[in-house]
Amino acid sequence: MLKYSTYRSIYNETPGSPSACRSSISDYMNPSEKNIKAMIGKARGILTLQDIFKLVIVFLLIISGFTVVSQVFASSVSSPKQEKRIVVEPGDTLWSIAVKNKSSDMRTVVYIDAIKRYNHLNSSDIQAGDILSIPVYSK
Repeated sequence: MLKYSTYRSIYNETPGSPSACRSSISDYMNPSEKNIKAMIGKARGILTLQDIFKLVIVFLLIISGFTVVSQVFASSVSSPKQEKRIVVEPGDTLWSIAVKNKSSDMRTVVYIDAIKRYNHLNSSDIQAGDILSIPVYSK
């Protein structure tokens, strides 16, 4: 048997003892009500963390959407005013053709895409002797 213990029984207390005077409202609730209140408190914490997580995900999706849209509009240019026809020389690539013919404020990749659209190309493969229509944009 234990000689010394810190356990104090709630059933053996006398009304005059100091621990009997320290009662709170939660002491008068039955154990199931205490458990329910504790579970509700924990659920509130979990729900707020989940809500915060959902808001962060939605916020990141919105930011990434704006980033994609801004990239699309930043790289778009006005419609071409005219076109020029060139003959592909040996050693030419779409990149070298685009660098020679694009306006200074246009990105090279955007101009290459325009060349592909104009000529209905599925890939960047071109051969010497091919005739390409090159869009000319106003500066």
